[in-house]
Order: sequence, then structure tokens, then C-alpha cells
Amino acid sequence: MNKIINALSQCQIFAGLNPSQIETQIATVPYRVCDFDKNQFISREDQHSVNIGIIIYGCVEIQKVLPSGNVICIFHKNSGATFGGSVVFSSKSVYPCDVFSRDKSQILFFHKSSFVQLCQNPVVAENLLTTFANQILYYEKRLELFAYSSIQKKIAFYLLNEMKLTNSPIIHLPFTKTSWAEYLNVSRPSLSRELKKLASQGIIRLKLNNIVIINQHALECLLR
Repeated sequence: MNKIINALSQCQIFAGLNPSQIETQIATVPYRVCDFDKNQFISREDQHSVNIGIIIYGCVEIQKVLPSGNVICIFHKNSGATFGGSVVFSSKSVYPCDVFSRDKSQILFFHKSSFVQLCQNPVVAENLLTTFANQILYYEKRLELFAYSSIQKKIAFYLLNEMKLTNSPIIHLPFTKTSWAEYLNVSRPSLSRELKKLASQGIIRLKLNNIVIINQHALECLLR
């Protein structure tokens, strides 16, 4: 139970509640905890759903397979993150993408009716609205990202946006280069080539899963 409460304490839905309050809240409604192996599907595109998931541990990836066969990584979600809320509360309640466990994961599921009951707490209700609003802003940023044609511009936009969010010039990539390439909708070799170019120009520095922004102004100029 401690592992579950710790994960829920990181969840935006329960922000502002202490662990004791969270435990009291979830004790009032039914829920189930499921384990998933690496690369196991959680939900498939066009599948009906009435459950909202909260990741206890592991990593969940949402992908969209295009008619061309290309795969776009919509986003990754880690411990404490939620998924499925916008699907469950939509008019169709159908997943538009595939959802699978990128790593061995454990997920807590609330049925829609249970979640509505949780929202009787005004703090949880407000947090839910904040979560949905943040998701809308996230998708707006993705649309803006796809508006850039060149790979360097996509990289620059991503790095500058992450720097603004974290207030740090050190950008940690929460996924592999292959997944990042899918996220940017480019090929991995092309991504690696353009990253090396930016590094050779002294604009960024590559360090394992971190990218250090050396010349912010140069990145900003790429987007003009």
C-alpha cells in the first residue's frame, strides 16, 4: 500500500493532499491494481474504456500508427502520471491510439464512476480540471512542433520548450533516441546527424541522456 500511496502523492490529481488524506480518499471507492510486462498492450486503438489509469511504477507509452505505417510517439508517462481520463469522459469513450507498457509496470485503475465519486472532494475536482487543461496545452505544443519542417527546428523547439518548463539548460531525455525520433516524427539516423551538427557548432553538448544548451540564442534563431 505504501508504494501505491507514494505514487499517488506524485499524481497531479491528488496534489494538495497529504498521504493520509489520499489513503482516506481511495478507501472510499473500489479500484484494481494490474501488472504489465514490458511491451504489453494496455489498450488498443478503437478499444472502449471506462477506466482511468495511474502509474504506480514503470513507463507507459501512447502511440499512433498512421495509415502509411509510420508510428508517432504521442507521449511517455511515468510513475504518478494518469492516462485515459480524456477518453473516459469523452462522448465516445474510445481510445484513438495504442497504449502499452514500455517497461514492466504496475497501474492502478479507477472505474469512471469511482473517479466521479472521488471528485466530490473539491481539491480532486479542481486538480482533474487542471490536468485536462495541461493536456490541451501539451497537444497544442505538439501541433506547433509538427508545423516545423526541418529536423533542426524540431530539435530547437523541443529543447527550448523543455528549458522553459524546467528552468534549466540541462535537458534530460526521458526516453531513448529512437523514441525521441518517433516523438519528433523523424528518423533516428537523421536525428543523430542533426544533433551532432548542433554539437559541432557549439550550440548544444551531448552527455548520455542529457543535452546541455550552450547557446540559447542560436536555437532561438533557428525558429525564425
